[in-house]
Amino acid sequence: MDFTNSLIILCQKIHPYHIPKFRFRKLDTRYKVMYEKEYNLHENDINKASFIIFLISFITLFITSIFLSIFNLFQIFSYSLIFSLFFSYNFNKKFYKLILKKENQLNAFVYVIRIYFSLIQKSVGNSADLPINFIKLISDYNLPIKNEFRKILNKIQLGQNPEMLLANVITPSIDFNSYLKELLISNFTYNETLTENSLEKKFRQYLREIESKLSVFFFIGLFFPLGLCFLILFQKINVILLIIILPLFFLSIKTLNKKFLRNDSFLLGLLNNYSKEEKAKFHEFISFLKSFTLNLQKNSSPEIAFLHAYSQIKSQIVLINTLFKTQITNLINFSCSFEEMLENLQIELSSTRFKIILDVIGKLVSKNAYISYKKINELLNEISNHQKLENQLEIIIKGERFRVLFFLFLLPIIIGGIGGLFPLFNIMINNISLSSSIYLSSILELFFSYDFVVIFLALWFCVYISSYYFLEIISYERKSVLIIISCIIYIIAFFSSFFNVLNYF
Repeated sequence: MDFTNSLIILCQKIHPYHIPKFRFRKLDTRYKVMYEKEYNLHENDINKASFIIFLISFITLFITSIFLSIFNLFQIFSYSLIFSLFFSYNFNKKFYKLILKKENQLNAFVYVIRIYFSLIQKSVGNSADLPINFIKLISDYNLPIKNEFRKILNKIQLGQNPEMLLANVITPSIDFNSYLKELLISNFTYNETLTENSLEKKFRQYLREIESKLSVFFFIGLFFPLGLCFLILFQKINVILLIIILPLFFLSIKTLNKKFLRNDSFLLGLLNNYSKEEKAKFHEFISFLKSFTLNLQKNSSPEIAFLHAYSQIKSQIVLINTLFKTQITNLINFSCSFEEMLENLQIELSSTRFKIILDVIGKLVSKNAYISYKKINELLNEISNHQKLENQLEIIIKGERFRVLFFLFLLPIIIGGIGGLFPLFNIMINNISLSSSIYLSSILELFFSYDFVVIFLALWFCVYISSYYFLEIISYERKSVLIIISCIIYIIAFFSSFFNVLNYF
C-alpha cells in the first residue's frame, strides 16, 4: 500500500502542471468519480504521470543500453520504446484495476444483498426503519464499501437524514448503484427479482468470444515457435536476441492465457477454475442444501431440518460426510448452537463460496426461520443458473480437447523436424565440405557446437511452454505426462531430421 500511496502523491503533485498525457483507455463517468472519491485524483493526473513514467523509463533504458548493449541504435530505440510503453501502461491501469477489483467484489454480493434485504422487508414491513436496516446490512458484510456505510450510520446517529446520505452514495458497481436508486425511488419497498446481473452478462459475452480467443491463442502458440525456427536457421545465432525473444514468447502466451481464457467473474455457482474434487464437493453441498430447504419448508425448525436433510442424503455426500457428521453430533449433544455450527462449517469448508452461502443461510434463518426457505430457494436457483453457464463453457472446452491434443503432438514434430535441418543450413551458409576423412570429426564438431546447443534448447523451451499452456486450456490435471511425451517427440523428431540431413553429405 505504501507504493500505491507514493504513486498517488506523484499524481497529486503534477496536477497543476501542463504536461503531455498518455491515455490508454477511455473511462466512463463512474470510474472518473471513483478516482476522485477513492484517491483524490483526476483522470488527467494519472495520464500525466503515465507520460512521466514513460519518459523516465525511455531515457534510462536508452542511455544505459548505449553503453552496455551490442545492439545498433535503431534496435536500442525500438526495445526502449516498447518497454517504456509497457511500464507506462502498467502504471496507468493500476488504479483502474483497484477500482475494478472492488467492482467485481461488490457485484458478486449484490444478489445476496437483494435476497437478504427482501427478507428484512417482509419481516419488518413498511417501516421507517428500512433505510437504517439496509445501511446496517451493508455495514455488517465484508464489502469494499462497508466502511463508508459505517460512516453513514454514525452521521445518522448525529441526526442526519439516511435517505439524503444514501442518495449521495456512488460505488464502483453498476448493479449496486441501480439497486440503491430503485430502493430510494420506491421508499425502500422495491423488491423485484434481478433477472441477470452484470457479472452474468459479462460471462455470457466471455462464452461468445472464447472460441475466437482460442484461435488466436493457438496461432501464437504454434506459429511463434515456427517463426523462431526460421529466424535462427537463416541467420547466425544471436544470444541476446534469444534472451529477448524467448521471455517475450513466454510472457505473450502467459498473458493471452490470463486475459483471453481465464474468467475472473465471481459467480457463486461457477467453478471452472477448481479441481474435480472441489467441484464434486460443491455439488454435494448444494444437494444437501436442497434437501435442507425442502425440510425447512415443512415448518420444521432449522435444527430439525438440518438433521433430517443429513439423514436423507448422507449416503450421497461422500466428500463432506465426515465434516457434516461431526458438526451434527456437536449440535445433537448441545455442544454448539445452530448458528455456531454454521460458523464452524465455514471454517472447515475453507472455500469462499461455501463461506458466503453458509453466512447467508445463517442470516436468513436467524432473521425469519419460517419464510427463509423461499429466499434460500432463490439463492439455489441463482446458483443453478450459474452452473448452466458453466456447463456451456465445459461443452466448448471439451470441443477444443481434440484440437489441443492434435497441436500437442503436431507442434513437436514440426519444430523438431525443422530444427533438425540446422546442419543443412549451416553447411550451405558457411560453404562447408564434409570429406570422408574428416566426416566423423566434422559431425562431432557440429554436434557439440555452440549454435547446435542453443538451437536445440531454445526450441525445446518453446515446445515445453506451448504444450503446458495448451493443456491449461482444457484444464488437464496430469499435464506432466503429456508434456514429457511431447518433449520426447520433439527430441526424436529433431535428431531424426538432423541425422537424415547428414546422410546426404
